[in-house]
Amino acid sequence: MLEGDLTHVGTVQAWECDSNQHLNVQFFHQRFREAGAYFRMRHGLSGTAMVSAHTRFHRELYADDVARIFTLPVQGPDGAMYLMHRLTVDGSALNCSTLDRLEGEAPGLNPVPLSEFPEVAPRGLALGPGESVADMEKRIEAGQALVSSITQVMPSDLDHTGAWRAERLISSFSNGGQIAWSLIGADTGWLRERGLGRVVLEMKLNCLRSPQPGAVLRQTSHAIELGSKIYRFGHQIEDALTGECVAVGEVLSILLDHDTRRAVPLPEELRITG
Repeated sequence: MLEGDLTHVGTVQAWECDSNQHLNVQFFHQRFREAGAYFRMRHGLSGTAMVSAHTRFHRELYADDVARIFTLPVQGPDGAMYLMHRLTVDGSALNCSTLDRLEGEAPGLNPVPLSEFPEVAPRGLALGPGESVADMEKRIEAGQALVSSITQVMPSDLDHTGAWRAERLISSFSNGGQIAWSLIGADTGWLRERGLGRVVLEMKLNCLRSPQPGAVLRQTSHAIELGSKIYRFGHQIEDALTGECVAVGEVLSILLDHDTRRAVPLPEELRITG
């Protein structure tokens, strides 16, 4: 079994799976949030789970899979301490992992260097909280960004302490993925014609503050970088009335052939405007 405290056990439900028939990214993060909350309570730590996190996806989860999370404190090269949550089905193979940044002091913990876990360490995105984008309106005008969600915050989006639940934030990011891919020409119709789907390899989130129930949030999604197989894009969530930034994130994503279940090169016709 993986090292660390067993902090979550749960069965994947069919309604938690997306159009690719595997567990949607928001429900990975729900499990990580619950694991982080349990570990904090068990060890007398303060702070909210999954406020700032860095996640890597390794293997798919399907309906009826039983997911287990093992949590171990680690220290990153930036000097920050993280709860390393590793999710597995068989007890040894890694399906998904995240680095849940700890806030404040963590007395009594003996963190292991993150360098001992290269399969969890960031690979394509920089470690640490992301920053907001100041020129978003200019990016929208240039065709490099689009509004990808406008929603109202419900009381159920917050936990018992009034903190925004990580899975609700990630749900917005997940929905914005469609818009982000459409920015480079790969909208839903284009993907369906070619039998392709979008898959996330890595993502990071940083919740700057929890919104209040009733607040209306506007998310914008913007293109950052396009490689031969990998597309990097970002999301930014703001209060739709005041413009105050609520959360930011970055994503590394690829296209998957539904028949072969393999990643495919990005066609030359896909490109970032400007």
